[in-house]
Amino acid sequence: MDEKIMINKTKKAVQAHNNASPDLFLYSLMDFEFIYDEKEETVTLVVPITDVMYNQLGYIHGGIMAYIADTAMGHLCAAFNNEPSVTLELKTQFIKTATSGTLTAKASFIKKGGHVQFVECTIHNDKAQLLNKITGTFYSQGKA
Repeated sequence: MDEKIMINKTKKAVQAHNNASPDLFLYSLMDFEFIYDEKEETVTLVVPITDVMYNQLGYIHGGIMAYIADTAMGHLCAAFNNEPSVTLELKTQFIKTATSGTLTAKASFIKKGGHVQFVECTIHNDKAQLLNKITGTFYSQGKA
């Protein structure tokens, strides 16, 4: 891990957070790129794989994968249900891992209810190989 790069990324993330940017600290630190498809009602989250994601075995930590999926699915609910939502539960299937490149998480609705949404997210590597499949249940809190 390059110390200077991490210090600069951390400073940038703190500035984004302090400026009330929509880029939360971790979004900025991990270089999240959100893509919203209104026609298909999907959210795609593109994330470069970096050293900060690795566990002690040198693979991406499962919690990082769950965080990426939860973020993509939460943004899906907020963007296309027009209400903020909270996660009620997640089920994560770890199929394969990656050690370099880019992750692409794509979230879509299984069922959109009045207050409860059932959502799925797949995460692929830059070779289009399926790494994870995550399903989640989200609860809409009402208009913010």
